[in-house]
Amino acid sequence: MAKHSKRSRPQLLIFTDLDGTLLDDQTYDFSLALPALKFIRSLRIPLILVSSKTRAEMEFFRKRLSINSPFITENGGGIFFPSGFILPKNYSSDRVDDYNVLFVGRPINEVLERGGALKKRFDFRGFSEMSVNEIAFVTGLPLEQALLASKREFDEPIILENPLDDSELFCKEASRLGLNCVRGGRFFHLFSGGDKGKAVEIVLAIYRDLNGPFVSIALGDSPNDISMLEAVDKAVLMQGRDGAYMAGPINSDLIKAKGGGPKAWNDAVLTILKDFYGI
Repeated sequence: MAKHSKRSRPQLLIFTDLDGTLLDDQTYDFSLALPALKFIRSLRIPLILVSSKTRAEMEFFRKRLSINSPFITENGGGIFFPSGFILPKNYSSDRVDDYNVLFVGRPINEVLERGGALKKRFDFRGFSEMSVNEIAFVTGLPLEQALLASKREFDEPIILENPLDDSELFCKEASRLGLNCVRGGRFFHLFSGGDKGKAVEIVLAIYRDLNGPFVSIALGDSPNDISMLEAVDKAVLMQGRDGAYMAGPINSDLIKAKGGGPKAWNDAVLTILKDFYGI
């Protein structure tokens, strides 16, 4: 990538997945990414969290990460802008608590209603059918975090319980019912109307409307990140726990990180920023 002087350096936007990318996929720790996070903050680069996590979960991590940028929840279902973020006049948002929200996906009750038809052919359980204790068990989360994960607004994580069920056929049937079906780090996800890429494109358009040209970077590791990685100028693909990279993302500027989780995230981001700014 061409280097730029500080005087001419362009504006950047960074979009990132959480589990297995910025966060360790087992401990949910991000301490190894602190050097890059501090550097991003010093450069005043908006860091947009994009996850299958709920708004309640992402509020928890945004506070710990000291981030006040907009964020995208539940595989692109909703885009949440802090109240002080003034949207362009041509965007009509809804007020929810302390946010101005753009709803991209369909509400969870509609997703569950459509998904119910899949029960006739497939044996699966979703978070909506689990107690908080069960969610804690299947995710490895503490009970307090499992409670936050249960507060779904757009997306239903599910587990196929019968090993004989064909996941590809399951997703085809879900699509026939008007549902998106993608695999995240641990679960399949059912949602409708939006995806990470669509939400990222909306956020990019808003920032460009407000502040002019931006160069966009995204980091992710799972199939539900593909649309996001394809929507940006530069994509970073993280390695899975088995050392393999998922197939799928098509981007003319694709970097394959050496590893996964916060250490690999930190190294990839610092390398990109130092190269970009000629530091």
